[in-house]
Amino acid sequence: MSENAKLRVHVEFGGMTATFEGDADEVFKALSHFLVQACPNLETIQRLVYAPDLVRISENLVGLVELTSEGPILVSVGDLSASKVMCLALLGAYIGHRFGKLSKGTLSSSELSRITGKAKKTVMNELPQLVSRGYAERTSEGEYLITTLGVKETEKIIENHKAEKKSQP
Repeated sequence: MSENAKLRVHVEFGGMTATFEGDADEVFKALSHFLVQACPNLETIQRLVYAPDLVRISENLVGLVELTSEGPILVSVGDLSASKVMCLALLGAYIGHRFGKLSKGTLSSSELSRITGKAKKTVMNELPQLVSRGYAERTSEGEYLITTLGVKETEKIIENHKAEKKSQP
């Protein structure tokens, strides 16, 4: 897509019409504002329903996770526990897949061990706990996928980690 490409959206709702044109982010923000104005209850629904904001999550992952064609690489995770770095790795795979940078959004236990730098035995001991807490699920292929709850909890891990880093001299 060229840098000059513009998105154009025309909306009609309950006698109201609007046309938005610009880059995708500008149009999305304007459309969201229009929908909140046209459907006041939509704002309540937005606050009630958790939908991961992939752009915001990606921005928060900068400096913690890098994506390569071989999968996510963890950088600057400090002394986070094995389960927390595993969640970061799974989130990196999820984001990479959703943005079309990775062919899959799952990781095997061997990949988790390699990515996190944790022993395979440690990874194998932590995975059932992540699954039982609802942070990850095992696929039929024997790989692991972060769940929506896992995404939400990993967002908290990221926020806490960044806050701790800021408070250090």
